[in-house]
Amino acid sequence: MYLSGLDIQHATGGQWLHQMPDQIECLQIESIQTDSRYFKQGDAFLALRGPHFDGHAFAPQVSDKACALIGDQQGIQAWRDLETPQLEVADTLHALGDIAHAWRKKLSNTTVIAITGSYGKTTIRSMLAHTFKALGIKTTATHANLNNLIGVPMTLLGIAKDSEIALIECGISEIGEMQRLSEIVQPDIAILTGITSAHAEGLGGLHGVAYEKSLLLKHLQPQGWCALGEGVRKQLPEAIEHDCIETFVGWELQGKTLTLRHQDETACLSLPLPAPHWGSNMAFVASVAIQYLLQHQRHINLAELSDILASWQPVKGRLQSLSGIHGSVILDDSYNANPISMQAALHTLAAMPKRRIAIIGDMAELGIDAESAHKQLDVSRVDMLILIGSHMQGLHKQHPTSQWFANTNALLAWLNEHPSMFTAQDTILVKASHGMQLCKVVSLLSEQGNRHVI
Repeated sequence: MYLSGLDIQHATGGQWLHQMPDQIECLQIESIQTDSRYFKQGDAFLALRGPHFDGHAFAPQVSDKACALIGDQQGIQAWRDLETPQLEVADTLHALGDIAHAWRKKLSNTTVIAITGSYGKTTIRSMLAHTFKALGIKTTATHANLNNLIGVPMTLLGIAKDSEIALIECGISEIGEMQRLSEIVQPDIAILTGITSAHAEGLGGLHGVAYEKSLLLKHLQPQGWCALGEGVRKQLPEAIEHDCIETFVGWELQGKTLTLRHQDETACLSLPLPAPHWGSNMAFVASVAIQYLLQHQRHINLAELSDILASWQPVKGRLQSLSGIHGSVILDDSYNANPISMQAALHTLAAMPKRRIAIIGDMAELGIDAESAHKQLDVSRVDMLILIGSHMQGLHKQHPTSQWFANTNALLAWLNEHPSMFTAQDTILVKASHGMQLCKVVSLLSEQGNRHVI
């Protein structure tokens, strides 16, 4: 980013303290940092405030390296002895979004693609990034899980002006967050991957989830368009005013062989795992890529697109295949879970040829649907079922031969007591919501540094 002190003042409605107007106009800010641990010479420091922390307290540590400090009225009181230029704003989190939006408006040559949904956001984002980069299109994308009211602005601020595409993942858990993200991002293309009861507890049930997710479209650019995953259109609360596509590339999966079809073209590729939801995602990504390229007067044949998708690899913690202890195979899907993604992972496990073991834990933030969502999971093709958490207790009662543990630490203790229970004939799925910390189980069962793709 390249914003002047005056740009930031206008964007936030803030006030520079003890600075002359010509000094503010000359002040150039190229990077904003909210975490003092990662602060670099010449960054501007923006002090965020939370229920258990106050970033203003860390400003003195970086003031000698900072080009500017940004704080609220209360926090800035402690900066009186600091000589660094200081901008006072009403709310620093809101100011971060305002600054990111100011930079977004300068990205006139960048197609900003915002991605949301109850499931599949990260996988779709990573597939799209892989595809566009392979086509030689300069692409910037959300890193890791930086998809909230802090992460989205930080991602936007990191987009170079010569980027052709920016892929911005937008995640929410509370009412009002998507409205704000939509205001900040104002996408050229909006993607809604799918809607389920994930985060229903904080969003007012399934209808609330659908409504809040749909708000991403509210600030879609006038000439923009949206792409909807399977079943999304009928879940949205009202008619869509913008041009919209759904998956128009057909697909079929036999084992690990995925066949894609579009008009009179057919192409085949091999997937890392026999995962039907990956097949569906790739057909969706192919549809989005074809539509984007068509819009930019560029043609791609399905065989070329298929070759690109064949070289895609899953993101860490999202159904990644690892070498496990005693020759077993670990399917690490431990990063997060909701009913749709959990069932998709179980279907993938069911297609594996070896003894199928599912180590699955609670899915969080499902609200009143939590109990039924856990009980309705289809585990009929699992050879050994290991369950963790209070919500999984109902599923355990339906399957008395399963093992149940109250928490992850109890499971880890049990696994340490049975080190030889897994063999080279086993494929072990590990999946739960992030808070269950089943990544610890993956660390215990996998041979670190010897990862492979099946």
